[in-house]
Amino acid sequence: MNLHPALDHEPLQAVFDKGEHAAAYSGFEGRSHRTPLADWLRTRGVDAVDIVGIATDHCVRATALDAVGQGFATRVLLHLTAGVAEASTEAALEQLRAAGVDLQGEVRRA
Repeated sequence: MNLHPALDHEPLQAVFDKGEHAAAYSGFEGRSHRTPLADWLRTRGVDAVDIVGIATDHCVRATALDAVGQGFATRVLLHLTAGVAEASTEAALEQLRAAGVDLQGEVRRA
C-alpha cells in the first residue's frame, strides 16, 4: 500500500495492511512485516485502543469487537466514524455496547 506523498511518514512506527490476500474488515486482521496488530501492540505495552474510521457498521464494528476479544480496553470515538446505513449502524452500536466497548460522542448518520 502506498501512503499519500504529503503525509509525514516520520512519526509512523508501522503500517498494518488488511485485506491484501483476502477480504478483511478488522484492523486486527492486519499485519506489519508478518506481525499481527495485537502482538505489535502488546510488545509495546499497549492495553487500550481508540477506534475511528469508516464504516461504523462494518470495519469499525469488526475492529472494536476484535480489540475487546483480544483483551484491549476499547473505545470508539463516534464523532470520527460514519455508518453506511442507519439500521445497520444502530445494530452495530448495540452489539458494541453489549461487548463492553466504550462508545464516546455522537454517532454520525449515513
